[in-house]
Amino acid sequence: MRELAKKLSILSRRSGIDLDRKLKDLGLTRGQLVYLMCICDHEGMSQEQLSEELWINKGAVARAVRRFEKDGYITRVLSKKDRRQYGLYPTEKTKQAYQTIRAVEADWEARMTRNLSAGEKKMLDMLLEKLLEDME
Repeated sequence: MRELAKKLSILSRRSGIDLDRKLKDLGLTRGQLVYLMCICDHEGMSQEQLSEELWINKGAVARAVRRFEKDGYITRVLSKKDRRQYGLYPTEKTKQAYQTIRAVEADWEARMTRNLSAGEKKMLDMLLEKLLEDME
């Protein structure tokens, strides 16, 4: 268990390289992937909700949102309920790329877990959730 941090770091780096390669044709990176998937899955969410969902600080989320808006991946719409917040919505460009993004993510997950049984996959998911809960 002493090497957990090392193994997680290597796993993150190697999978990130693979994801970047597969997302290159879309003009996206692995860092952008999680933001866009979350925005597509929760259309209208606020930047604060995005920050909380992804455990990313508000400043980093604000910078990413500005960049996504500038690059035509999202639009920000003023909330009718709270005039101080904007809802984040995927553009047609993002919606068209979404199926490819999901396919890349599914392929990545399948490759990462190909040597695990169904029970082991379920256990891995449960253990990762437990680790995340302990970090709160």
